[in-house]
Amino acid sequence: MQRRLVTILATDAVGYSRLVARDEDAALALFKEHAVIIEDLIRVHEGRVFGGAGDSRIAEFPSPVEAMRCAVEIQNQLAHLDETLDEDWRMRFRVGLNLGDAVVEQDNLYGEAVNVAARLEGLSEPGGICVSGTLYEQVKHLPNIGFHDLGSRKLKNIPTPVHAYSVKGVSALTARKRYMRWPWAAAATALLAIVAIPVGWIYMPEMAASNNTSLQLLPPIQPSIAVLPLDNLSDPAHEYFSEGLTNDITTDLSKFSGLFVIAYNSASTFKGKPTKVQDIGKALGVRYVLEGTVQKTPERLRINAQLINAETGFHVWAERYDRILGDTFTVQEDITKNIVTELAVQVTAAEEQRLGRKLTGSMDAYDYYLKGKAIWSDPDKVTPEGNEEARQLFESAIKLDPFYSSAYAELSYCHVRAYQNGWSPDGKASLREAKQLAEKALSLNDDFGGHWNLAVVAWNQGEFDKSLHEYETARQINPNDPDLAADMAEALVYGGEPERAIEQIRGAMLRNRFYPFWYTWNFARAFYMAGRYQEAIDAIATMTDPPNDVRLITAASEAQLGHLAKARAIMAEFSKIDPDWSIEQSAAYYYRRDSDRQHWVDGLRKAGLREK
Repeated sequence: MQRRLVTILATDAVGYSRLVARDEDAALALFKEHAVIIEDLIRVHEGRVFGGAGDSRIAEFPSPVEAMRCAVEIQNQLAHLDETLDEDWRMRFRVGLNLGDAVVEQDNLYGEAVNVAARLEGLSEPGGICVSGTLYEQVKHLPNIGFHDLGSRKLKNIPTPVHAYSVKGVSALTARKRYMRWPWAAAATALLAIVAIPVGWIYMPEMAASNNTSLQLLPPIQPSIAVLPLDNLSDPAHEYFSEGLTNDITTDLSKFSGLFVIAYNSASTFKGKPTKVQDIGKALGVRYVLEGTVQKTPERLRINAQLINAETGFHVWAERYDRILGDTFTVQEDITKNIVTELAVQVTAAEEQRLGRKLTGSMDAYDYYLKGKAIWSDPDKVTPEGNEEARQLFESAIKLDPFYSSAYAELSYCHVRAYQNGWSPDGKASLREAKQLAEKALSLNDDFGGHWNLAVVAWNQGEFDKSLHEYETARQINPNDPDLAADMAEALVYGGEPERAIEQIRGAMLRNRFYPFWYTWNFARAFYMAGRYQEAIDAIATMTDPPNDVRLITAASEAQLGHLAKARAIMAEFSKIDPDWSIEQSAAYYYRRDSDRQHWVDGLRKAGLREK
């Protein structure tokens, strides 16, 4: 008999039978709408539904913290949905959480760990959460969440009394006070009539990106923050420096697991726009905003930084720095520490150690590094010439500081990009060079950039287990980086795990509200490989200005749905722009499973792509 320690989440609808008695079809549609939210959030938080019948769901999580975060987010998301419904049609859920030992039998779990979670769910208030003492000990440190001690409770069919706690402040009422309402309230009733469509949350991140709607999808148990681009008060030629400094501060904050940090490119959509900080907070779904200015001279650096509560518009913290240019990294560290302190973020020893780590002592090397990074953010420079320019800049940084780990990591990706785009005369040699550079970066500093680039090299070489291990290591160091999570999804697609890739990208979309086109590209490719062809087509349709290559996904998906004339017309458009691309080239990438390669090639062949 196999056993393991697991975290169990049990949830059940309150009053479902009453609603069924009123209108069975409407009650079922309403429950499905709620279940979509519950199941998607469980997957986003790395959980797995393994049981439940009718109006209940039971899931396991590898992490008590993620299970707790998931439970709070479930209740707040459902509370927002219920706000849109008549009082008589609101569907409340109870949630119970337990950490314990379970019996494993294939995909199912049994035993007291599961039973206790189910009994605790019955103890909770409608819209509330009840947890066991064993789980409480693992999550009591989480910020912005409190517990009420219920004492020792005798639970039905559980021989030993269980110490229980209820979670404070989780209800429709408190959710309404603390977080803005979803703007699609009027549409919720109409959604009940569209039972055939997976409702609401699944597609909300894409709608947010394409329509600029302001949906609140962030976990409320962590302080959430966006770092707005620091205004450049220097020569316009120094714009790369202010942008790079902003990006670095964002990255530093992202390494704290107790913070929820919005991606830089989402925050940068407000650059140069006279927007009230309250509106920015609503658009990005954050409670705090960091803004400021930067002025760089050959000798000095002047920075003004303000941390603002985006709900009230009041300043939480502000500081002015007037330092010699060589103090740039000290200023970055000081800004990060002040934010973490003001928001009362719990900091682990590893996170504190990384914060004080200085990556280079050369400002000139840092300058070359930022110029190289600026090229990565320019879509017009995704060219052989742009790649070569970035390579030379990173090499210049390394010449000035041979111990600059981040420059080695970025230089590694230059060689990967050359391989992936066919810009290198010897692709395998480029990958070997990329691997050596990523390993060099890690030998100098055990940071997420080196692990990330080593992961990219590994899956391009067909080493999927190594790749996923490196991605996970990078994510442990930087849990907030959505680009890292979305990029990992591509490795999962080629590694035979498209469903996991889909959930990975959904999670990334939460932190990067205005995500770049390649998120959708990976999203659609994952849908295709999962056999969810219409969803692949729908994902591509959300792109406002898609690159030519995504036509391959749309054409292959249409072909697999049997729409051959439509598929061939789309493929003809693709081939007008890229007449040399062939099935042979499409099949040349590494796949963990040859059946996945054949699945992709089959769709392209049906759509009419040339063989060679």
